[in-house]
Amino acid sequence: MDEWDRETQPDGALVPPPRVPPTAVATAAPLPPRPPLPARRKASGLRALLLGALDRLDKLGDGIAAAVGLR
Repeated sequence: MDEWDRETQPDGALVPPPRVPPTAVATAAPLPPRPPLPARRKASGLRALLLGALDRLDKLGDGIAAAVGLR
């Protein structure tokens, strides 16, 4: 057993081994971009129809107010 023993060195320092930084097991991936919203042609057509109807009603109200003498 003596043949396997190491001899101590007088100038050897007892320092802990260098620290190895931990390795990442997993990282968070960024979220994929959202798909573009589909075009809302029905809503824009409905909106245009509604705005046109309100414009006509406004003109009709102005005409009635002018005929009665309120304006």
